[in-house]
Amino acid sequence: MTAAVPDAVHPGVPDAAHVVYVEDLLADLQLERAGLPGRDPLPAARRARQAAAELADLGLSRFVAELLGETAPVPAPASVLDLEADEDGRRASYGIWCAEARELTDEVWRWLAERRRAAGELPWWCGESALPLPHDSVRRLAEVTAPVRDLSEIAAAWARPAGLRGSATAEYNATAEYNWRWLLLGKGVLGPSGGVSGGVSGGASSEALPPLPPLNELITLLVGQARRRGLLPPSHQVKVLRRPNTPSMVMPVRLPGSSLLSLPTAVTPVTVQYLQHELAHLAEHALRPADAPLVERWTFDPLRSEGWALLLERLAGSTACLARLGIDEETAAVLARFYAEEERFSRGLMAADLALDTDLAGCRTSAEALEAASAVAAATGLEWAPELLLLRQTRVLHWRSYLAGYAWRDTVRAELDARFGDGDSDSNSCGGGDSWADRDEAWALLRSALARTGPAGSAAGFLDALRLPGPTPPHAPARTCKNPHAPHVPDPMRRPDDDDRGSERDGDRPGGDGDRPSGQAHHRPAGRAPTALP
Repeated sequence: MTAAVPDAVHPGVPDAAHVVYVEDLLADLQLERAGLPGRDPLPAARRARQAAAELADLGLSRFVAELLGETAPVPAPASVLDLEADEDGRRASYGIWCAEARELTDEVWRWLAERRRAAGELPWWCGESALPLPHDSVRRLAEVTAPVRDLSEIAAAWARPAGLRGSATAEYNATAEYNWRWLLLGKGVLGPSGGVSGGVSGGASSEALPPLPPLNELITLLVGQARRRGLLPPSHQVKVLRRPNTPSMVMPVRLPGSSLLSLPTAVTPVTVQYLQHELAHLAEHALRPADAPLVERWTFDPLRSEGWALLLERLAGSTACLARLGIDEETAAVLARFYAEEERFSRGLMAADLALDTDLAGCRTSAEALEAASAVAAATGLEWAPELLLLRQTRVLHWRSYLAGYAWRDTVRAELDARFGDGDSDSNSCGGGDSWADRDEAWALLRSALARTGPAGSAAGFLDALRLPGPTPPHAPARTCKNPHAPHVPDPMRRPDDDDRGSERDGDRPGGDGDRPSGQAHHRPAGRAPTALP
């Protein structure tokens, strides 16, 4: 496997008809990869071979090869951990998952070792990207570091109100991998009827609080908010896939034009966060300039992408924004506290990934790699199967992007607050302390920075855009959080029926089923069929 090296881009501009043809091809490849039918009856793989010259001209050969599965596949178990089952079901499913991962250990080690041998001057994980990464971002991703911390205390605090069996061994139950992964979804704060337990982190009553809004209602409200901020133009089409026991994920189909959004079916406390996170990725897709070169439209800096998504995710976790989703004050306070704990826990897991990445450089066999993984796992205080920790190394670029993305996110927040903030850290603001989030001018600047492509579309280029000189208008609340009695100002990014959709938060949806698909569905062999995003 070779490291990510850009294809040679031939001089001259490819014919416009060829570019459109390749765009259609990429769209069908992405749809077929997601298990959905393409628009052209001719198989995308055959069309890709026919378009080999055009793909080379556009610098997309390796990218298409990865979509076709022609590069070395990433080892992965076929089974998944069933996090929607009870404790016995989770334990049984975990046993199968671990057994498959153990069988893959030698293959995973060979995959990692081959990537390291082929890396050349770049860090080995650059090979995870089919398109070249910006040099400044590679440096930041390589330099990011974090200490490995004991996470068992957080897990135990989550387990106490969760009703895990055996109160005398609650700490052990919490650190069992099939449980702490379940607790990380916020299951520990759920009451017996699906509400949120007030007993999270101690002190409050363990009585269940009102349940969270249904998935469709959360989608409607968060999408409406994104549209009002100009982050998701109505022209960008999105299909939603509902699949149990799968992570949330966004897959671009045409840029700009359309995307796929895959979501797990269960609503948990982290649903608000990951919905906002994925909507941030959708905005990055939708705001790509249509006249940019095709390869630039498909090139993403993972540091900028994840840092931007973490920025919006943080806003969604404030008590003020949770209240705007129809979540009562007490529940919002419990959720905001959990989100802060979840970030510390997740950062601790990714710190372990980085520590293992460093330790694996001195390993020569899969047995040595497992020993290194066992030592790192032990430092977290969690029961963490070494074969599963080793398996996470195949996505170490992703984990580095998150850890570096937290620091980048905080730099963006500081820049925005310096330019648009009014020094008011009132939790009633849209950002729960990020007062810039109440400013239209701030969102206009973010949209402008997000629409950059090419070298300017890097994480560093985004920060440069925020620092461009320009007039800073007097402080004033944005339309996103305006006084309901203020005169109406039409929003060009708002769809005519957004207000009608917003009324669903008050229970006006016909039928009241938050998980019922809307619109014509394509057939899916598993999970829920795709539906149109509101």
